[in-house]
Amino acid sequence: MDVQFLRAVPEDADRLIAVQDQSFYADYVKYGVCPGYRRTRESMLESISRRIVYKIQCDGNIVGDIIVRDEGGGAYYLGCLCVIPTYENRGIGQLALAFLDQHFPDAAHWALETPADKERNHYFYQKHGYRVTKEYPVDGVLISYFEKSC
Repeated sequence: MDVQFLRAVPEDADRLIAVQDQSFYADYVKYGVCPGYRRTRESMLESISRRIVYKIQCDGNIVGDIIVRDEGGGAYYLGCLCVIPTYENRGIGQLALAFLDQHFPDAAHWALETPADKERNHYFYQKHGYRVTKEYPVDGVLISYFEKSC
């Protein structure tokens, strides 16, 4: 399995939307809302131009994405790390976090959000050094805010 993390370009927008729709459909069904589901093309193009967006390719196919916001001063926010369901449990998420560690050597702090009841997400991020520092409701969904100091 050949996994690559490549900087996304505007021509990737439609495929990245499809990847996020596949990745977040179950969350949308469960919660009735999900910011990563049914994004507009304009929204994705804005992310590609204003954020640090990587497409995750496996054997030449886009199977996920990573969206990072540079907060300045070595602080980064991981806005999205998703892999389509048919490619989950293959170690791609672990490779993605290792990729981020390697490509952001100035990172002193990382933060991200995920629903509080997503136990698999919690286990995954905690295994990689993230800790829940607060929880709060957003659109009726309890959100866990994770942080990691490097």
